[in-house]
Amino acid sequence: MSVIVPVYNAVDHLPQCLRSIAGQSIGFEHIEIITVDDGSTDGGGELLDAWAERHPGRVRVVHQENSGAPGGPRNRAVRMARGEFLFFADPDDYLGTEALERLVAAAERNDSDVVLGKIKGVGRKAPVTPFRENVDGGDIFTSKGVWSLTAHKLFRRSLVEEHGLRFAEGLRLAEEQMFVVPAYLHARSISVVSDYDCYYLVRRDDFPHLTQEVPDPAPFYANVRDVLTVVASHVPPGARRDKLLYRWLTLEILGRFDGRFADLPEEVRALHVKLAGDLLSAFMPQTLVDQLPPLSRLRCLLISQGLVEELTALTTLVPRPEPKPPAPPARPASAPSRRLARYTPARVLKALGRRLRRGR
Repeated sequence: MSVIVPVYNAVDHLPQCLRSIAGQSIGFEHIEIITVDDGSTDGGGELLDAWAERHPGRVRVVHQENSGAPGGPRNRAVRMARGEFLFFADPDDYLGTEALERLVAAAERNDSDVVLGKIKGVGRKAPVTPFRENVDGGDIFTSKGVWSLTAHKLFRRSLVEEHGLRFAEGLRLAEEQMFVVPAYLHARSISVVSDYDCYYLVRRDDFPHLTQEVPDPAPFYANVRDVLTVVASHVPPGARRDKLLYRWLTLEILGRFDGRFADLPEEVRALHVKLAGDLLSAFMPQTLVDQLPPLSRLRCLLISQGLVEELTALTTLVPRPEPKPPAPPARPASAPSRRLARYTPARVLKALGRRLRRGR
């Protein structure tokens, strides 16, 4: 069993992660920890070296210059791995004590190439849909694995090597999908361990979480296109493919057009709309769009027609959380705030009506 941990400036949280791996009920003698220090500057590299010195052969450390994202370090560790199974952990998270024992048992019992272990959110959200019940030897549909595309899972290394599965490099959001989605589609079977908290996904106020960032549109949509191409090449058109595509339509595409969208520079908003529209046209059938709620269908229409201003206005109508603590006394509005102040509901609906009547 090879547990892979990419590390960048996580020295305050790394000991808890490493202890949770070393203390697994499966036995540390059955585990190798492969850590890739991605140019840490906080002493994390030295901490890893100390662990490797105390546990020769059990903890392996590689140091490299910072790559800017976890995909490259993970790929380097995959090439080094010797275990029958791979598990990916992040340095600010930790594992339940019986996690690896239960995941390996499910893989061996069901001849599974991928096993999802229940993810428990600590101060943050975690996926729920795939973990409502145990699944023994299912597939991407019965496991509902498409709703959990992070790397925090068990993978049979022979599957990874046979299909050359690797993470997208240099990408700071959704880089795991080009590894996880093909793994799901190529797996002989997929199992789910839902009756034990296998992985604790932790929110750290002092640690940057990439999922909270607004992605650079060009590489983000290019990566989504690559993933959707894989899905389309493996699953014929129809209801089953649409069931998978729904996830990317609602999260990766429409999910970019929330309240944060209006705060982006005008040229960035225009690029988001263009690239998202290209994906809608290439991959999302109208029958799938028609299943969406009215507001989501409207967003799809505006994206497809390239109506940046109207789409911006629409996102400002969605209520935002109240600030905590209360906001300080009002100051003169910034340029973006003055620009958005004119987007009242009446103005938005009037503008949308004009556009749609013109057939744009």
